Amino acid sequence: MKNLFYPLLMATAFVATACTNNQEDDVTPVDPTGKTPISFVGETVNTAITRAGFDIKTQIAMHILSNEKGGSGIRETRTYANALAAGEATFSNIEAPNSDNVRYWDDAFGRSAQLSVFAVAVPGLSDVKNGAENKSLVDHLSGDNTWSTKDLDETVTWTVSTDQSVSGKIDAEDLVYSNNIQGDNKLIFRQPAGSSSDGPGTFDQGNLKFTHALSRITVNLKKDASFTGTNSFQFNSNNVTVLNVPYSGDLNLIDGTWNKVTKGDIEKMLVIKTKDGYNYSLRAQFLPDYEISSTSTTPMLTFTIDDNQYFVTQAQMYDALKSATGMSKKDDSKITMEQGLNYNFLITVGKTSIINVTAEVEPWANVEAANFNPSNARITLDGVYDAQSGEYSKSFTLYRLLDLSSEISDNYVGKRWDGDYTETATLTDNKDNSWSTNWYFESNKTYYHFRIVNEGTEIVTTADKDYFVIYSDASVDPHWGAPMISEPVYNVEKGFEASLSPAIGATNAKINITDQHMMSNIIVKLSTTEEKDQVTLAGCKVFITKLYNKGQVQMGNGLVTPTESLGQLEMEDNGDGTMFTYAVVPQALVRSTEPKDDDYIGITIVTADNNQYYIVKKLSEIVAEKVDNEKNQKKDNAILRWYPGHTYTYHFTLKKTGIDKITCTVEGWKNIDAIDKTITLED
Repeated sequence: MKNLFYPLLMATAFVATACTNNQEDDVTPVDPTGKTPISFVGETVNTAITRAGFDIKTQIAMHILSNEKGGSGIRETRTYANALAAGEATFSNIEAPNSDNVRYWDDAFGRSAQLSVFAVAVPGLSDVKNGAENKSLVDHLSGDNTWSTKDLDETVTWTVSTDQSVSGKIDAEDLVYSNNIQGDNKLIFRQPAGSSSDGPGTFDQGNLKFTHALSRITVNLKKDASFTGTNSFQFNSNNVTVLNVPYSGDLNLIDGTWNKVTKGDIEKMLVIKTKDGYNYSLRAQFLPDYEISSTSTTPMLTFTIDDNQYFVTQAQMYDALKSATGMSKKDDSKITMEQGLNYNFLITVGKTSIINVTAEVEPWANVEAANFNPSNARITLDGVYDAQSGEYSKSFTLYRLLDLSSEISDNYVGKRWDGDYTETATLTDNKDNSWSTNWYFESNKTYYHFRIVNEGTEIVTTADKDYFVIYSDASVDPHWGAPMISEPVYNVEKGFEASLSPAIGATNAKINITDQHMMSNIIVKLSTTEEKDQVTLAGCKVFITKLYNKGQVQMGNGLVTPTESLGQLEMEDNGDGTMFTYAVVPQALVRSTEPKDDDYIGITIVTADNNQYYIVKKLSEIVAEKVDNEKNQKKDNAILRWYPGHTYTYHFTLKKTGIDKITCTVEGWKNIDAIDKTITLED
């Protein structure tokens, strides 16, 4: 093996200019060409060294740039050498593998030349391939084995894999570079030690000092005591991703900067030896200069355990690192990741949240960070709102129904909301019209449908669709509520499906639920004239005829279905015969496209002496004169159905000769007015 470089000296203020003679010491190689090879030398053993020495034989590819002393001439060449294993020494011997790799002073403007050296290597590897074209390390440098008369391109295009889980992949892409021999530190030919007064002294002159070109991140995960059972805390390396970091670019060997950078996800990290006290340890590397913002909520790191996906944002990373030392690119707004730093995060994971994260550093440099505590994803209700009044609802029971996604996805649209509603929440009133629960999202595959009903409501579970039963009564007001994505509109076949939120996945946001009145509130007001055909109202009775008095409300979509046989009900009197109220099961006022008399809902009014009957056989013929909200009932159309959450107030003016007029106004839930209609008096 041939020494690649002859003993050289950095031109500094501490050392005089070297003399140009041909004296050689005992270990100077004798070259058969008669030329003087260029070689590095270590000051103690007269052989070339790197800064700390490579542990394993390593190929070094390099450019040698020669500037003519006193002139403007340039010569530059490409070559490579092997740095031998340092062993117990603090340096590596550098030797050329064959004669073709030797470069000579004689070809570089002679011994008066001033040399710059730009070198790259991957520690421990003598056969390196990288990039889409699978180039060798040498071919990543421009030029060839001849001396060019102009500058070569001093950039190296380098790519790290997005899948770094394969053993040896990180080591194979751990690019290091040396550019310390340039500028004021150019090398010139020197005398052998002891032969003149211009020796090197104690300086490591001629040494190639290599710098790591990449940044690293190490993630150590430890489970909290909240994970119980032998199968808890399930995890594999595919579940840890570093998001949108620079993975490819051009390294400028002169100043060590990266340009033309491409960003993407490091999708798989390498599993490494587990840190003591932790359950998993993983590592990845990428190009430096990634900026960690102090305020950004953009995730930088994500991992999945037991199907629960955790995110660490830039702001959280910054908080963990902001008090650390050892970083030179840190201010109040951001931390810029640097070459040669391994950002080592220690993460304790709870069942419901990340408990804490600290950051320290392993081999390359030391950076230590303080703890931070990310918020968890416990489920909180930010108010349950009455759909009609807009006021907060009280006294409800909250249910949830699991709608499991087959994979972790932000785009899952779960609409399997029919059943089984058996799990209720323990609610804690936060005294601000919101409630906290004892629930959390167990994983990022778990999505839930949330429903509320009045306290004490019995849910009937079935193999098909869960429901609860409602009955017409004078003093009932059953509620049903769900998260809505738009203003609720009731459909007679699908309930509130068009407005319902799909299943809700893991979130820190509070959940809003819109509460619906599920009955139709019917009010009948009676009045009479002050003329001779005035009717005595005290003691009157009002009956709603031919209607369903029982129904079912589906828990999934709020659809009301009347059940059982038809009947009639007597409305509740306020005591003076002027107003009667009843909450009835929402239903159609005419039940057939070719109806008979029994298919119509009607109203019968009976006077106190039972002598006069005022009968409205077909309420479905009354037309809506005024409608405040036309989502369900259109103005000037017949009122064919009583909808949930609507209050229909009918005004009857009674005379001995019949009903003088009917109007319909609103109190409470929805405003619907009906135009006057003449009806028949029956004795």
